[in-house]
Amino acid sequence: MLCVISLSSCLKNKNEQPDFSATTPVVEIPVGSPVGDGSVNSLSTSLIQQDAPSDYFYYINYAAASTKATDIKVTLSVDPAILAKYNAVHTDAPLTIVPSNAFTMPTTITIPANTRRVEVPVKFGSTALDPALSYGLPVNITDASGEVISKNFGAVVIKVAVRNRYDGKYSLKGYVFREGDAVLTGNFKNLSKDLSSNGANAVNFAQVWSDGGAVGGIDGLTISVNLATNKVTMKSTANATLANDPAYDNRYDPATKTFYISYKWGVSPSSRAATDTLTYVSAR
Repeated sequence: MLCVISLSSCLKNKNEQPDFSATTPVVEIPVGSPVGDGSVNSLSTSLIQQDAPSDYFYYINYAAASTKATDIKVTLSVDPAILAKYNAVHTDAPLTIVPSNAFTMPTTITIPANTRRVEVPVKFGSTALDPALSYGLPVNITDASGEVISKNFGAVVIKVAVRNRYDGKYSLKGYVFREGDAVLTGNFKNLSKDLSSNGANAVNFAQVWSDGGAVGGIDGLTISVNLATNKVTMKSTANATLANDPAYDNRYDPATKTFYISYKWGVSPSSRAATDTLTYVSAR
């Protein structure tokens, strides 16, 4: 019974992290998993590019045995030095600071009297972020109405990963041609395919044969979208002969989130071709 109660308590308070280093009440930014490498705690979010701002929030907490009878006004800053400290330890995966035109966040927030925490809203402008980069928003508590600011939990780096607007899980149907091969040539349908971001306007794709098996020799296959016209270009980093079928309207339909693609590669007697329809189902 004691174990059950303890587990239940942990689950209900998964967003709170007491600051055990403090012996007096402190104001802090709680995280689920504090770092042990001497850098800075972090939180994470993943955005899909869209025209409307993406909402995110984190908490400011008053860690004390009892609540305070008066409001606590907390002042926040975005501090590049915090991100530099984080990057100095994580040299294998450094973060780029979120540019000022890509987010809005209040610089002051109030923990109301007789409460322990407040939610801090952040709005990210995802279209101003490059999916090829990993970002960090370094937040620091600079003042808390005279209350002690936690030494270990007074700052945080919000790690921001960005997926472009075409990234997702798609249903796949189509027709593939392999010259001289009646087994792998033919129609296919009801398949599922993940398309992952490759920069701001392209996704990675892997073609299949009619039996659902992977097509070789066209690694690094991407679907690139012209943002102005929604026309699509097919390319392979491993096969320079791969190109759009000029007789087909390769395009992306934003209303239905559907790709219509047709392309060819190789030369006779080893020519190949595929015509596919990919319709968005959900986020990956």
